[in-house]
Amino acid sequence: MRMIAFRSFGLIQDDLHRMIPKLRTAQWTVNSPYDTEYTCIAWAACRTRKVWWPWDDPGFYWPPGFAKLPVGSPASIDDFAIMFEKKFGYRKCATKEFEWGFQKVAIYANTEGVTHMSRQCLFGEEWLSKLGVYEDVIHSDVRDVEGSMDPNAREYGEAVQYMKRTWPRALMTACLFRCAWAALKFKIYRTVVPWEI
Repeated sequence: MRMIAFRSFGLIQDDLHRMIPKLRTAQWTVNSPYDTEYTCIAWAACRTRKVWWPWDDPGFYWPPGFAKLPVGSPASIDDFAIMFEKKFGYRKCATKEFEWGFQKVAIYANTEGVTHMSRQCLFGEEWLSKLGVYEDVIHSDVRDVEGSMDPNAREYGEAVQYMKRTWPRALMTACLFRCAWAALKFKIYRTVVPWEI
């Protein structure tokens, strides 16, 4: 069952600083409520419905036509890169730097496999991360949510692959509209719902 919660900034900060220690010294802002409906991969794909992960389990969504993995098995960088390339028109690129006319995503991994994805803001250097079922945050640098490469640390590891696509390609897949709608929806949430941010 979906749960949405508008939590105080103090509570959000306590949880996220514990989960992602580098956020303690980073510049970041909260962009959405706590929401169990979606997580980072869906958010990188400009979706806010369903938890995306390539496990063969009805609790997880993975686009049709892409291989699913046994539940609990590590997911490789290629599992995500191939899907984002074929479904959304991304291509691998070398840097995280903002490029006018392109939308970028970052794939994070530890020594075991993929852990997280972030999406770069359309008009700037900042990055958007949905932190599990926790809040979506805007952070100033892709490295702000990095952590230990040791899987036992239960952190995101490092940004190991960047991908980009053109804005026209994002328009063709309706992603620019989805991103704009999600941003507007979250701004409305913050305006009309009591939220101690």
